[in-house]
Amino acid sequence: MSLFPLARFESIELETANAALSAWQHFLGEFDRPFGYQPFGLYVDDELVTVAVSASTINSTCGGWPRRRVVELARLCSAPQHRWATRVGLRLWRVLAPREWTREYWSVDAVVSYANAARHSGDIYRFDGWRKVADVRPSGAGGTWARQKGERKSVWVYELRARLEATA
Repeated sequence: MSLFPLARFESIELETANAALSAWQHFLGEFDRPFGYQPFGLYVDDELVTVAVSASTINSTCGGWPRRRVVELARLCSAPQHRWATRVGLRLWRVLAPREWTREYWSVDAVVSYANAARHSGDIYRFDGWRKVADVRPSGAGGTWARQKGERKSVWVYELRARLEATA
């Protein structure tokens, strides 16, 4: 029996995350925001199969939450041959990333994410217990979403405190 894990979810360097996002052709491209972030990778048999990047929100509020009470899932992408791992990566990120964000930045009460409504229905969030709170247009402020001409995005929220209290 091997002493090495079959799978692991861990912090990775931004350069590693961005190389994967580029190679796997994530529609938003590499992560390049100039403020707080934490990249993670899901490895199976030492192969990087999914990348998830936590970030401070761009706007002062997101999904009805103030910036300093949330962390955003800014990127989630799996290797084309490992699309099955996207749901696994989302669940691991939702459970583990807020704890890591709290250690480096601030305590969070909810996690948030945007989904391009034209690209997918958001079922990956819905099936994981997230709640869709809004459909919005890109802000036009020059960021990655602003380059997605005319496309709407959905805002998804998973409230951590309410979930913790419900299971206590």
